[in-house]
Amino acid sequence: MTFSERLSQPSIIILDGATGSELEARGVKTLLPLWSTVALLSREGRQILRSIHRDYIRAGAEIITANTFRTNYRALKKESMEPRAFDLTRIAVDEVRFAREESKVTSPVLIAGSVAPVEDCYSPELVPTNEELFDEQRRHIDNLYNSGVDIFLIETMNTIREAVIALEYAKQTELPVLVSFICKDPEHLLSGESLENAVESCELFKPDVILINCVEVNLMERNLEALRSLTSLPIGGYANILKKGYTAESDVTAQDYAKRVKDWINRFQMKVVGGCCGTTPKHIQCLIEA
Repeated sequence: MTFSERLSQPSIIILDGATGSELEARGVKTLLPLWSTVALLSREGRQILRSIHRDYIRAGAEIITANTFRTNYRALKKESMEPRAFDLTRIAVDEVRFAREESKVTSPVLIAGSVAPVEDCYSPELVPTNEELFDEQRRHIDNLYNSGVDIFLIETMNTIREAVIALEYAKQTELPVLVSFICKDPEHLLSGESLENAVESCELFKPDVILINCVEVNLMERNLEALRSLTSLPIGGYANILKKGYTAESDVTAQDYAKRVKDWINRFQMKVVGGCCGTTPKHIQCLIEA
């Protein structure tokens, strides 16, 4: 079943949860600037990564996000690894494919290619020129497409222009495209730009779903309420539940997270839900069972 077919059905689509914080929790030191890409550089790291994907699949996630958040050329160049961009992107996508095969599930599991900001997702002031953005995102999206992803997840976008540049190019592939923003408050992206302008700008290129992600769980409700009021397109979200300071620790239990997300689904007619930093396969399992 394709994503478009799944989107037309009445039930909710379940994304996976966090990868980076789960790698850290399982012993992989996700050091900057490569962050979760570190897991792709060793056999042990890849095995742990695959086990995470496998656990999310067995928990019931319908979409597994490939570990490509920082396999773009600009991120890799900081460690003189730019020539490995396609290779590492392909490895990340293959690890999801292997996990899917090993899980032996009968229901369809789609692979999402993560398309993140080319600079730090928490630092919108670092976003480069439009020309650089187009070149960076074009090459990364091409690598994902040639690696065989089923959909694009343009996520944690902190500026309108980077989101639009990535979205416009990704739509040319004719694969489904989801675009997700990180906000500093219900009305504004992390850049200070209005969420309303972000939604209007993206709607011109017809994304399949517009989402909010990496917003702290206690603030997510107001962000989703604002998003729902701004568009008739399908919406979604996946919240950050980590304690301040980016540790792999959280006080939000799987049961509590599931209860909150179910409330958001009912109130805001969300179509796609999952988990961001700090969430685990248990959070996804409880969400499905709630």
